[in-house]
Amino acid sequence: MGISYVRRYGRQITGLKNPHLWIIIILFVVLTLSHYTELLSKTPILSHVSLPVSLGLSRHSLERLLYLLLVLYSGWALGIIGGWVLLLSSGVSMLLRSIFVSSYFRDAMLESLATLVTGALAIMFIQSRHESKQRLGILEKTMKELELSRQNYEELFSNATDAIWIHDMEGNITLANKACEKLTGYTARELIGKNVSQLLTPEALALARQVKARLLKGESMDQRYEQQLKRKDDSEAIAQLATRLIVSQGKPQAFQNMARDITKERKLQDNLQFYLGECLKAQEEERKRLASELHDDSSQQILLLTHSIDNLASKAGNYLPQELRDAFEKLYQLSQQTYEGIRRYAQALRPRILDDLGLLPAVKWLAQELTNLTGIQVRVKTDIIPLLPPETNLILFRITQEALNNIHRHSEASEANITVEYQHEEVTVAISDNGKGFELPKQLSDFAGQGKLGLTGMAERAKLAGGQLEVTSQIGKGTRIIAKIPIKPL
Repeated sequence: MGISYVRRYGRQITGLKNPHLWIIIILFVVLTLSHYTELLSKTPILSHVSLPVSLGLSRHSLERLLYLLLVLYSGWALGIIGGWVLLLSSGVSMLLRSIFVSSYFRDAMLESLATLVTGALAIMFIQSRHESKQRLGILEKTMKELELSRQNYEELFSNATDAIWIHDMEGNITLANKACEKLTGYTARELIGKNVSQLLTPEALALARQVKARLLKGESMDQRYEQQLKRKDDSEAIAQLATRLIVSQGKPQAFQNMARDITKERKLQDNLQFYLGECLKAQEEERKRLASELHDDSSQQILLLTHSIDNLASKAGNYLPQELRDAFEKLYQLSQQTYEGIRRYAQALRPRILDDLGLLPAVKWLAQELTNLTGIQVRVKTDIIPLLPPETNLILFRITQEALNNIHRHSEASEANITVEYQHEEVTVAISDNGKGFELPKQLSDFAGQGKLGLTGMAERAKLAGGQLEVTSQIGKGTRIIAKIPIKPL
């Protein structure tokens, strides 16, 4: 029957100090002796141990009835196993007498079998009642645990810091917690029965329908998404939502939403973006001023100094010793190099070609400058693109410039490629190289922690223009940077 069965139904048998066990053993022995009184007729004392004889009966039906009562007593006192053991022992005793001792074989056999069947049915009934009691106890315990779990869930649901609400397939809210009041301005009771469309702006409602369609198709929404909500006082709140589909018996029943109010964080982030944009504008204005001063002032003076040195060396060349003529030649070369350096720095700060001719010529100029300076072969492939706003031109130029600077300083590449494309009102600039590559972090924002401020700056510039920056790299297989900027042609 197994150890678990013994533990459930036979635990009373194992205790030798159990008085019921000894009472049953004594009664069984006395009853069995009485049942076989004919065989013990010549034994002193035992020959008189006979209930039928004591009661003036000639048959042993009473003993069979007492066997049955003893079996029931054993099942109650010792458990189901005890009842079955005594039933089998009684059955052996009764059947042996019916076969070998009784003068009324047929009647004795029928009575014995009837007693055994009745005892078996009685034990099965006791076992069934015991199992029912066990199941009822387990059920009651389970119900208590479920009730406790329900209370804990309701407490967790009601006191959660995130706003949680559930709405049916038509969008009617059926359940909401306390945090919804802080987010929407409505109490939980006011929200019950309200349709979610009353809380959403037109743009947010369109997004909600897209989320609903994706969930009904079986797609998961692993990432939280942002929604604009209309509060009770007609102000707008920005929430970060996680939505899941509630399914019962294979059919969608409702949607559960968990929302976190990020209105303050979004405003702070927008302010930071604004200040960052202003800083970049100020930086570009300062670059433009410095480039203009270097080009119009310093470079012209250096150029004038170069011509003066050349004229002076030419006029006095016949009267000066060779040592001084060599010194004039070195001064002339140094002034030429200084002039070229200032011109190159002025161009890097703010190339006139970008303002005069636009993005594509400026990108080609950058590629040629890198090739001339480092020997890295840079190929440029461009589409015909519409006239872009000056801000977009500048952002894409700076991203390309920074990418080429990184190739020069870090990549150890021998080749690079620049591709400029325009599709679906979006300009894409891709810069790739065949250099040593590097290990990418999980997020672009982690570049700053690794000291890669240039990549962080490129990402911020792309974000300011409403675009995005993608960086892919593998050790030994080079790096690829893609900037995508949405535009509205002028």
